[in-house]
Amino acid sequence: MKTNCCELSLSFLLAFAIITNALLGGAAAASDAVLDLSGEQMQVTDYYYIEWPLFRPTTGATLFRAGNETCPLDVAPVPLNGIPARISPVNSDDGVIRESTDLNIKFVFVSPCAQSVVWKVQYDEESEKYFVRVGGVEGNPGCETITNWFKIEKLGDYYKLVFCPSVCNNHYCNVICKDVGLDSEGRFVLSDTPYQVGFRKFEFLKSKISYQY
Repeated sequence: MKTNCCELSLSFLLAFAIITNALLGGAAAASDAVLDLSGEQMQVTDYYYIEWPLFRPTTGATLFRAGNETCPLDVAPVPLNGIPARISPVNSDDGVIRESTDLNIKFVFVSPCAQSVVWKVQYDEESEKYFVRVGGVEGNPGCETITNWFKIEKLGDYYKLVFCPSVCNNHYCNVICKDVGLDSEGRFVLSDTPYQVGFRKFEFLKSKISYQY
């Protein structure tokens, strides 16, 4: 049985087209880079203030001591610079922080109460709310660390923080998906009303860190 050279060429072109489309499809599936307030792509090696971009001079995220607590454990925005944070995606081949990607958020400084400064979501039975607090675990994606993973998603001209982790594929994880908003005391809490945020790069020689306990 003879095979026509034209048939071979057609088969080759078809195979080439399939491979090319697959590669292009994979590239197109990559999420958009998150841009800081200067319009630059955010990098995993940098630190950022997490701010409300519509308020000037600035409103940044910091630690907040609620009620009779002796240690500041809650995360809340205050009318100051706040504390810069390191944002670490679950994986980043090119070193760029991208939208809708699981990531850890970790304040840059050591807590006065010696607990971890990695953000996490914690349920409060008394108020029946999920608060954003420190004390989480960095890295090690999976069901055991599911409360420590957030995402950044586009909201208008800026962004919002979202809790909707995809690091656990087990149906026993019972994942909830909510935006990060504010409660009546101004603390970060899981909500149906998102809090709009922007990211300003922290420059060690030019910036100030603000603590408010």
